[in-house]
Amino acid sequence: MTTDSERVSALKIFSFLAILMLAGIVAVAGAFPSSRVQGSAVALPRVTSVVQVTHDGFSKTSLLSDDSHLYVSESPAARHVIARVSLNNSYRTLVRSVFSDLQALDVSADHTKLLVSPVRGGSSDNEFWALPVGTGSAVRVGKLSGRDASWSMDGQQLAFGKGSILYLASSKGDQARELFTANGSVFTPRFSPDGQRIRFTVGDAAVNTTSLWEVGRDGSNPHALLADWQNSSVACCGSWTADGHYYIFQVTQGALTTLWALPDSGHGKPEPIQLTTGPISFGNASPARDNKKIWAIGVQPAGEAVKYDPESKKFVPLISGVSATDLDFSSDGKWVTYVAVPEGTLWRCHADGSERLQLTFAPERAALPHWSPDGKHIAYASIQPGKPLKISVISPDGGSAADILAESRNQIDASWSSDGTRIMFGYFVHDTGDLNIRIVDLKTHKTVTVPGSEGLFSPRWSPDGRYIAALSPDFTTVKLFDFNTQQWSNWLTEPAGAVNYPFWSADSKYLYFDDLVTDEESIRRVKVGESDPERVFALEGIERYAGPFGLWTGRAADGSSMFVRDRSTQEVYQLSVELP
Repeated sequence: MTTDSERVSALKIFSFLAILMLAGIVAVAGAFPSSRVQGSAVALPRVTSVVQVTHDGFSKTSLLSDDSHLYVSESPAARHVIARVSLNNSYRTLVRSVFSDLQALDVSADHTKLLVSPVRGGSSDNEFWALPVGTGSAVRVGKLSGRDASWSMDGQQLAFGKGSILYLASSKGDQARELFTANGSVFTPRFSPDGQRIRFTVGDAAVNTTSLWEVGRDGSNPHALLADWQNSSVACCGSWTADGHYYIFQVTQGALTTLWALPDSGHGKPEPIQLTTGPISFGNASPARDNKKIWAIGVQPAGEAVKYDPESKKFVPLISGVSATDLDFSSDGKWVTYVAVPEGTLWRCHADGSERLQLTFAPERAALPHWSPDGKHIAYASIQPGKPLKISVISPDGGSAADILAESRNQIDASWSSDGTRIMFGYFVHDTGDLNIRIVDLKTHKTVTVPGSEGLFSPRWSPDGRYIAALSPDFTTVKLFDFNTQQWSNWLTEPAGAVNYPFWSADSKYLYFDDLVTDEESIRRVKVGESDPERVFALEGIERYAGPFGLWTGRAADGSSMFVRDRSTQEVYQLSVELP
């Protein structure tokens, strides 16, 4: 369960928790961290108020500002446009361009032009163009291409990421040279105000993490910015304040994205200071030049469960009026369990959406539920604050849930045996030092480890009970365990990110999976006894919701593939701040 390296930034930027529910100015007293260290007179950065700027309901993917206007990359339909929003009266116009599909990457220091990238299908390697804000024609920046870029404050240089490499070039696009090669995908490069350093984000698809890095303009001293910090593996996408005193970045934990300020003292190891704590969630911050405001995108998450209809080649809604992910149908197809978005609570209802019943409650969050074969129990991953993930079992009629095995490791991916007496599970892939697959007998509570499963995760038990499919920790190999022979075999080898959320066909003959990296995104399948997968259909015409474990896929009662369409609303907010 992961995303491909070219989608990591989007998943980190847009998995926010909630927008403000009141129009206009929202009172925020008590909503943000204290402005002073307890027992100290030292003032800390803080947010003092929040104002909603846009109210258009369009999906938004990036945000830039020049203190008089905002430039917002939006996708009101099946393409991206750049909206110019006046900060004086919120008047919105579209930036004219010869490109039918483009996104804004940066705004020049003199506010006269935008650095833009035309979007070419699902490619992450696109051209860079300088687009005048007023009159004039767009000019390509040399022959450069990549996924993200920005100008230096003096407008003389351009930093850009292409795959795993950070490059530096002149603003005209020549003299390009490699600055740093990362272990992952490079995005959101930003120059320090003095132009001497570049900070950027590295996304590692193998473990679904992001981290902040810094390197000198001359390529010197490359290093992880927050290597020893507890949230370093989920930090992302920052920008300096105009005076260079702070670096504003975001941290995504579960469904919540928060903003942080890192002092830039030039010496020692300053600690990040949290600006927002929820339930409000913000990302894609753009600090104002007066150092008194930050503009950011806030999101009201919503997901619509759909299935793919192969005849019409369309995505058909499954449950009306429910914002949900992680669906699972009972074996008779009459009932469905799901996780509510954004609350993370577990529910069940009839397949037509009637007789809904909430099964779990905050602060517990649920994920990846599965019905027992007889429909009398639901197993799910229980997420409790400050505790490891546990596989729990609950009645569809409600009541108390019971953990199947007490231990300190993070359990995930529950699968029922065909007779419903046992549950198999794996461990969270982040726990790479101690991965294996275990089976718990629910009657005797005896636990066994599947022979030879050390180092494997994401197990899937075939409906007929004969096989287990599991992934290697580098996400490249699907292994198959045959209970008849008690042996593992290499079933399928694919690029990292090509096998996501695998699920068995009802007859146990095929394993289906979501391929995010091979050509265009698609659902593929491989037959037992064969190693050459085939494409079932391409995933076109759907914007998918990214949950805490990535882009979810499942099997509906009729055998069709299920997804979650992103119905989230995204608006721009102005955060007034004190940055001492």
